[in-house]
Amino acid sequence: KTKMNSIAKGIPHMSLDIDEGVTSAPFRPKQGHSCCEGCCDVRRAVVVLCILSIVGNFIVLISSDVMKIFVNGTATSFSFDDDSLNQAKDQTVESANSGINQVMIRLSIAIICASSSMVGAIIFNKYLVLVNAIYLTVSILVSIFTTPSLAILVVNGLWLYPHIFLLIYIHNGIMSKENYPFEAQSCCCISPV
Repeated sequence: KTKMNSIAKGIPHMSLDIDEGVTSAPFRPKQGHSCCEGCCDVRRAVVVLCILSIVGNFIVLISSDVMKIFVNGTATSFSFDDDSLNQAKDQTVESANSGINQVMIRLSIAIICASSSMVGAIIFNKYLVLVNAIYLTVSILVSIFTTPSLAILVVNGLWLYPHIFLLIYIHNGIMSKENYPFEAQSCCCISPV
């Protein structure tokens, strides 16, 4: 049997009549909005997107390392009789290694930022969530001014969206350890209350 009542401070409570007595827990309506067409709350969305970012970037990081080993191994396996061709080969390998190193550094930074944001979402720390929000914003701006790509803009924008709302909700006290049970929402990962 469930009934609603109010306590002295005006905070609604839900009372559950149980055989051994009455248990009372605070109750309030959900204040934050749903993400992903109602699938989940923004905290859960940030955690899931950060996990996807970490795994995806790690796979590309390992692939980049394998590519670097392949380029260097292939380049050292043959030599030309002409010194100018050997010099051109060395310059090409050096250029390829430099490009791969830049990609690997960017991927490492992305993994660190996503990890920070995931931990921030789990412990409700807006500053840790802000790290990846800044990274995503800078990534969008760099994409706009260097090599405009609609795919990069859309993906980073979709990743940034829940981060911004989670930052706002943590800052305004809507998302916190104490009231997350009222904000929690998932289409597949939590049981209905």
